[in-house]
Amino acid sequence: MSGHSEDPVAEESKRFFTFFNLSMFLVAVTGLEIVIIYVQTFDGSYIIGILFTTSVLKFIGVIWWFMHLRWDKILNTILFLMGLVIAVFTFFAVIYMGDTHPVIDQFEVTTLNNEWKAKNDYTKGGYVKVGDAYFQSNTTHTSAATFDQNKKLWVKVDGIPHQIIWKISHADTVEIHSEKPENPFFLQFFPKDDARVDGSQISLLAQSATTDDFRIKVRSEAYWTENQ
Repeated sequence: MSGHSEDPVAEESKRFFTFFNLSMFLVAVTGLEIVIIYVQTFDGSYIIGILFTTSVLKFIGVIWWFMHLRWDKILNTILFLMGLVIAVFTFFAVIYMGDTHPVIDQFEVTTLNNEWKAKNDYTKGGYVKVGDAYFQSNTTHTSAATFDQNKKLWVKVDGIPHQIIWKISHADTVEIHSEKPENPFFLQFFPKDDARVDGSQISLLAQSATTDDFRIKVRSEAYWTENQ
């Protein structure tokens, strides 16, 4: 006696609930992605990793169940994967062909040794050196004849102020860090304008440092560049 051993109605009902449960899972994953992006609970690199993982899970769910590859012939799966591989390699090839290595035109780390001077104009937030100590101005003012007369206008800082300057041809991500563990420093930022990236900032370090003590890494769409 021929015939199907399984009830077709029950089989279709089972598939329906499989699709429904999967769709609810995809909705939940998409909601999680939106929360992660807008709340920014994690660092940028972790967010990218999480989004990549969730995208892969959603992709597998769509092609395996909603595109019926699970129930199709294995040949259809092979043909689909071949097209996918070709598309991925084409995508990365286009990126590499359209991108160039970033050029670090300037990168300098220098100690600020601005000696305090009498009858000089100082702006709020500026640093000066008095003896072996460093001070930061808490207001804009013109200095008196001696530092002690204006001492209330300055705050002693723990550390040595350094000027960090960079000029880069183009970049998506910039990382600057100290190579000495005893003198920690790390800065990472993502330029809004990826062309002609330049800037500077003053940072307090535990010890005096030079450019040779630091490393700058620059990433474009396809390449990494760093100072040697």
